[in-house]
Amino acid sequence: MISIIMSTYKEEETLLRESIESILNQTFKDFEFIIILDFPDNNLHKRIIEEYSKIDNRIRFFVNEKNLGLTGSLNRGLSLAKGEYIARMDADDISLPYRLERQLEYIKKNQYDLIGGITQMIDEDGNSIYSIQKVPTDFNKIKKALRYGQCIAHPTWLGRKEVFDCLNGYRNIPLCEDFDFTLRAVLNGFKISNLNETVLKYRMTKNSISRNNLFDQYLYMKYITNEYSNGNIASIENAKEYVKSYLNKKNSEKYLKANVIFNKMLQEMTDKKFIGFIKDGFKLLFASRYYLDKIYRFAMLSLNS
Repeated sequence: MISIIMSTYKEEETLLRESIESILNQTFKDFEFIIILDFPDNNLHKRIIEEYSKIDNRIRFFVNEKNLGLTGSLNRGLSLAKGEYIARMDADDISLPYRLERQLEYIKKNQYDLIGGITQMIDEDGNSIYSIQKVPTDFNKIKKALRYGQCIAHPTWLGRKEVFDCLNGYRNIPLCEDFDFTLRAVLNGFKISNLNETVLKYRMTKNSISRNNLFDQYLYMKYITNEYSNGNIASIENAKEYVKSYLNKKNSEKYLKANVIFNKMLQEMTDKKFIGFIKDGFKLLFASRYYLDKIYRFAMLSLNS
């Protein structure tokens, strides 16, 4: 019924095991679990995944001959999938036990084509950082919200295989392949939604908060949403030219600094450390004008949800 696609690279052993086991222990059992190793020299991953595949024949394990990147690996997984539905999984996240069962029931009952769900953010050790409280479910509201940012969390996707086949899988829009896919799905007439329940624990590492390409990702997101607002599917080459024209070291560093402050504020809000929250909020105002635009987009996304 469901083909779950996961790409692995250099994830830590404990995180990889937790991720795999969270799928194998789902309450819904009728699935195939396609795992693509995108680092052919990673013998640790080979040993771990082969160990699981020997005790559970739902696992189908493939090793790329060379590094293809996430987009290439996911597209390879799609070409191998036999299920009626496609589900996404990342190699360091944790799916809650009822995820597939609840999402499948929701997508079939409401006749949607692609859905997501709520994520709970956790750190490297599995400790809760903060949780998304609500996600948009109404399709018409989602179409408006997508003008400002992604509102269907990629690691929580469950969709009909027909959607992935029709769109020829993911395109190589750097850092935004999932958002690009969502926008193309809507522009091609597919209906999308979210299950308004927590279905996944999303791993946020220190590297994910401070990675150097966050500003690049923001610029790609800004370009493809502008094109979407005009009813267009973004040109990959034009998107790359747009990013190239705005990208520089100074803006990247400021944006990165702002992102660290913002994530600290989210933690302070969760911990009810309001004085620290206010102080960091003041710092954020002067950190990066581009990050302020991201916050504006986040606010508009919430209002339109």
